[in-house]
Amino acid sequence: MAAMDLSRPLTLLFMSVDLAGSTNFKDITGSKDGSPGWLEAFETYFKELPLVLMGQVAQAFLEAESVPEVSIWKVIGDEIVFQAEPRTAEEALLLTEAFYRTVVTYDARLFERWPLRIRGCIWAARFPDRNIAIEIREMADMGGGDAYVDYLGPDIDLGFRLSPHAHFGQVIMSTNLAEVLARMPDRHGFHFHYLGKQVLKGVYRGRPYPLFLVSQPDCLPDLWTWEVEDPPQYRAVREEPPMPAADLIELAGKVRDYLNKVAQLGLEPLDF
Repeated sequence: MAAMDLSRPLTLLFMSVDLAGSTNFKDITGSKDGSPGWLEAFETYFKELPLVLMGQVAQAFLEAESVPEVSIWKVIGDEIVFQAEPRTAEEALLLTEAFYRTVVTYDARLFERWPLRIRGCIWAARFPDRNIAIEIREMADMGGGDAYVDYLGPDIDLGFRLSPHAHFGQVIMSTNLAEVLARMPDRHGFHFHYLGKQVLKGVYRGRPYPLFLVSQPDCLPDLWTWEVEDPPQYRAVREEPPMPAADLIELAGKVRDYLNKVAQLGLEPLDF
C-alpha cells in the first residue's frame, strides 16, 4: 500500500480470512515426492485468495469513479488480513460486498479440491481515536521501500477475537460497521443476522459483545448436510428471519450508550 498520512484522522477496514481444518489436514496428509502432501493446497490458497478478492473488488466497483486500494496487512499462520481505507460509507459497503462474495465463493472452490474451509471477519477501526498506527522503519523493504505500518489498539484486537465466531463460508462483522451499513438506504441486499452476545477476551472490559453475521440471499455458503455439526450460525442465516436494520441500529446505540456509562469507553458512531 502507498505511504499513508498517519497524522490525519482515518477509518480503516480490516478483512481477515482464516483457513479452518488446516491442522487436521496437515496431520492426515502424507508426503509426496519428498515434500509435505499438504503443500500444494496451502500454496494454492495463498496465491489464489488475494486474486479472487481483487477480482471481486473490481466487480463491486465496476461503476464507481475510483477504487480504494486493498492490500495485505499481515499473514498470521493460515490467516490473511487485508486492509483498505474507504472514504465513504458507500465504499465501505462495496468493500464488504466484495469481501463477502470472496469468502463464500472461495470457500466452495477450495472445498471442491481439499477438506479445507475458510471463514471471514470484517471490522472497522478509527485512527487515532482509540487506536494508533505506527511506522516501523527497521522493517522497511531491503530495497529502501516504505516503512512497515502496524496497527495497535482495542479495535484492532477486536477483529481477532471476533473472527472465530463465524462458521465455514460465513462473514462476521464488527458492530460499528454493521450499524453504518444498516443506516444506508441501499444495502445491496445484505441481511444482518444477530447471534446474541459473547464475552470476547480483552474487549469492552469484559462486557458482552454483539455478534452479527451478514449474508446476501443470492450468494449463500454451501451447507453440507452430512456434517456432524449443526452450528447456530447456519440456522441463523438459513432458517431464522434476518434482523431488521432499524432493530440493529437501535441495539448498537443502546450497547454504545451502556458501555460509555459503565466502562467509560468513549465510543462514538463510525464515520468515514
